[in-house]
Amino acid sequence: MTWHRTASQWFRLSAEHLWDVLESVERWPEWNPAVGLAAIEGPIREGAAGRYAPSHRVLGPLHRRTAPSFRVTAFEAGRRLALEQPQPGGRQLIEWTLEERDGGTLFTQSVTLDGPLSQQFGLTAGEPIVRGFPAQCARLYRLASPSRDGSGVSDALTVIAGGTGFLGTLLAADLVCDGRRVALLTRKAQPSPYEQLVWDGRSSGAWGERLGRESELAVVNLAGVSLDMPGTPENLAKLESSRTEPTRALVEASRSWGRPVARWLQQSAVGIYGDSADEFDEQTPPPASAPGLAAVVRAWEAAVDGANADHLTVFRTGVVLAREAALLDRLTAIARLGGGGPLGSGQQWFSWIHAADWVRAARASLGLPTAPGESHVEVPAGVVNATSPHPIQNRELMAHLREYVGVPVGIPAPAALLRVAAAVMRTNPDLALDSVRAVPAVLREAGFTFRYPQLAGAFREMAA
Repeated sequence: MTWHRTASQWFRLSAEHLWDVLESVERWPEWNPAVGLAAIEGPIREGAAGRYAPSHRVLGPLHRRTAPSFRVTAFEAGRRLALEQPQPGGRQLIEWTLEERDGGTLFTQSVTLDGPLSQQFGLTAGEPIVRGFPAQCARLYRLASPSRDGSGVSDALTVIAGGTGFLGTLLAADLVCDGRRVALLTRKAQPSPYEQLVWDGRSSGAWGERLGRESELAVVNLAGVSLDMPGTPENLAKLESSRTEPTRALVEASRSWGRPVARWLQQSAVGIYGDSADEFDEQTPPPASAPGLAAVVRAWEAAVDGANADHLTVFRTGVVLAREAALLDRLTAIARLGGGGPLGSGQQWFSWIHAADWVRAARASLGLPTAPGESHVEVPAGVVNATSPHPIQNRELMAHLREYVGVPVGIPAPAALLRVAAAVMRTNPDLALDSVRAVPAVLREAGFTFRYPQLAGAFREMAA
């Protein structure tokens, strides 16, 4: 049996600069907080021995007492380093490779465990090493960059509200590794590879004055608590306030700045279209009185009115799919337990987008190339459906989930049963039962090309 994870990130740095950090294995804990210590015995070369231990307060000491040394099994200066450590009945292999591409360097980290206990060791030893890969790369960039502040492309600052969430982390790391200045608005500063500005998410303050001094500023507003909670009136009010209050605070602060925000990316959701089997694009007016989550999103979008921005894009985002997405964890857990059949009627539409395509579309909305080596796409101001061009029905989604987890059959869940289960799981059944069929007409007309237009391709990437 084998457990395997591979992830890559492009850096606007030479391979030489990155290699200077990677070959110093003792610096591994500086860019991967899951590693507590690492050391090589003597000069680094193929066959050299070394030790490492997790930073976990329980597993770290246990690992130091019981784990054997690792060996350097591959060493190509400036290009490749592989560390192999024996595991009971198998091994763990950690490999880093560098490939010069598109004027920078593609860094790839691969972690493989094999043997009869590979799945168990994958959870305890492998998963911590790969978790938070984007933030790992942001730290690595800071360490390897020859400039003091880690930037080198532009003096413009991109400030991200909600930057510690799933999408914010992906976008912030991508921008930092592209050599751009990034700051996060956060309620509590904590160890981070990014500049942090403390705010309360409700009012302007020192953070607003600080941003007002920037010569060029981009704003990305992703603030808002997770939708994954029961749809009670109290929770709907919480969902709304967690989105509208930060948005109004940003809008208020922007009016005091001496120059408009160059680019403003405002997060929204396709839930504004309500529960309908009809197809919606950006020209379709959302229903004016749809209740529940649709009402939350309407208030969210209304809160950005009056923003002092030259170019403002409102992203009505579908469900974002990635291996580390919380929603995928919830769905796969259900499928593994045999509940991977159609939910409700199975005919409701599911609008989605792969995380890599969301980041590329976000970059385009900020006036940047979608990715290194890709052509520039100008996304117009206004509403943009950040969704795949091919929404699917729930029965097809569940079929892909069953294949993804390797469970060939799944028990269907009628709507009534799903509502009972959602109450037990403390979630909102409308997230699964509502039908939303949004298509990205604006992105397509702008010439945006999706890497993962079809759900099958998205699941293949996540399973790779």
